[in-house]
Amino acid sequence: MTKLTLAAWGLVIALLGAEVGLAVARPWDHHVALSLSGSQTSSLGRANSSPSPGTSKLVTPSAGDRCPDVVVRRTEQPQTIPRSAWVHASDGVNVRAAPSSSATRLMTLATGTQVSVEEQQGNPDGVWYRIRLSDGRDGWLSGRYTTNYPISPAATDSLKIWLPVGYQFQSVAQGKAEAHYNNGPLTLLYVESGARDQAPAELAVPAGLPGRSTWSQRSSEQTLVGDLPARDRIFSIAMAGSGCPALISEVRITTTTRYYGFIFLVDESSSSVVAQLLDSATVQ
Repeated sequence: MTKLTLAAWGLVIALLGAEVGLAVARPWDHHVALSLSGSQTSSLGRANSSPSPGTSKLVTPSAGDRCPDVVVRRTEQPQTIPRSAWVHASDGVNVRAAPSSSATRLMTLATGTQVSVEEQQGNPDGVWYRIRLSDGRDGWLSGRYTTNYPISPAATDSLKIWLPVGYQFQSVAQGKAEAHYNNGPLTLLYVESGARDQAPAELAVPAGLPGRSTWSQRSSEQTLVGDLPARDRIFSIAMAGSGCPALISEVRITTTTRYYGFIFLVDESSSSVVAQLLDSATVQ
């Protein structure tokens, strides 16, 4: 290899290194790695900012509904313009100068940032939202990495995940926690974690759920827990006692040191929430 060739490769590596220092663009403008030297983040709104007044809708059980325990409480925004949205990607999302994953990156928005959607546009890259940045410029971000309901962080000793506002974890045993709505009996998420070499063959079925032998598997789908690829196994169940229909999403991942198991209990209309929340997670 000639000195000229080596010099050319050195220039390529240097340029790539400089770009990585800013952000790592992944397929479809997925997550971005924030620069350790400090990527710019948005002052558009914080995670607990209020939705647009008079336009949001609190998703709760219908009057007389006999199955209130599987409805995911969340304050949804209507599909109108303008409206609020919240970033759920675990390590941020790129804002670009045009609705394309190849357009110039203007900045990075952190998880939980609230934005005001001023325009919506669909193209081969997916659905894009135009937002107004704090410096007055317009920018575009991929709509697939936002929720249409407010989210806030919830954490265990080794997990952080963004859940609909009102849900927080309660520890129930060593390595086990449940996410409840306003500290009430409603459970959205059961989490089990421990040392990698102690991972069980099957996750324990949480108290209050029917036995695993009664679960009927509907599908198995690829998903992400933060940046970690995983498989979401979806089951149909009937709640013990009431017989209410519900869905269980069971997801397992393993890191170099720990295992994690997630069991979501949701109703049919809330099933899309699961992938959004898993996408926001960070684990040790």
